[in-house]
Amino acid sequence: MSLRGEETPAPLKPHDSLFRDAEKVSHSTHHGSQVSWMRTLSLAFQSIGIIYGDIGTSPLYVYSSTFPDGIKNNDDLLGVLSLILYTLFLIPMFKYVFIVLHANDNGDGGMSALYSLISRYAKIRMIPDQNAENAAVSNYSIEAPNSQLARAQWMKQKLESSNAAKIALFTLTILGTSMVIGDGSLTPAISVLSAVSGIREKAPSLTQSQVVLISVAVLFVLFSVQRFGTDKVGYTFAPVISVWFMMIAGIGMYNLVIHDIGVLRAFNPMYIVQYFARKGKDGWVSLGGIVLCVTGTEGMFADLGHFNIRVFRLASTVSCSHR
Repeated sequence: MSLRGEETPAPLKPHDSLFRDAEKVSHSTHHGSQVSWMRTLSLAFQSIGIIYGDIGTSPLYVYSSTFPDGIKNNDDLLGVLSLILYTLFLIPMFKYVFIVLHANDNGDGGMSALYSLISRYAKIRMIPDQNAENAAVSNYSIEAPNSQLARAQWMKQKLESSNAAKIALFTLTILGTSMVIGDGSLTPAISVLSAVSGIREKAPSLTQSQVVLISVAVLFVLFSVQRFGTDKVGYTFAPVISVWFMMIAGIGMYNLVIHDIGVLRAFNPMYIVQYFARKGKDGWVSLGGIVLCVTGTEGMFADLGHFNIRVFRLASTVSCSHR
């Protein structure tokens, strides 16, 4: 109320262009703990077609990239297989599923989401905020009653007082976002081109120009259907990827029983130590090929907004068991 007895109008809330659409979405229902198990299973099934199609096919290229000059020692196979197994366990399963996915911005993942989260706790924005009341927000302006909040307050002050830190964070955000966009553009093209090139093994009459044209047509169809939404794309590709995972698992079990069950010795990490001791510098160089087995993992965090942490934990367990 004003001094004259007139009612003071309520301050206008900041609305952006997506405000009305965002109001229609129940954010807590999608990302919170209230999601039913049926909904979780449905989302996990979709994620297999969207995320784990890339992660699950990545190990196929590892051996050819790690041994470009051929295999000179059979124990090198076990050493590289052991490296692949523990790389999959440590990076997608442990680092991403149990650590990185928790560093989200109200259920949204990716470099931009992290930068937005930090910006709400400290004044580090390199881009001016359109709303003056939001630019002055700082959630750590309260007293620090324990050592954890004291460290947070110290880190906040260091970030706010250092222009170099602000520039570094902004640069890392742009660089990380650009790398994800680049991966999303290049990976489908390379994968489709490689798949179509494999047809030449059975149809050698195909020329390279025809392979490129077929790849362009397939990519055009793939990118065209994405406008129908993540759920429809997920439901379309998930059955194919699931069947492929089951076939790979079945073939793997058959080969273990019929040919050589001794390959399970690769679970012993000593083969990694022996591999590096035997190969020396060439062993460390070969890590450039082994890292291919975890390409696509960044999509798990970048696409967190489409799913939730529990979905990725469930889908990761299923897909890694098949790999």
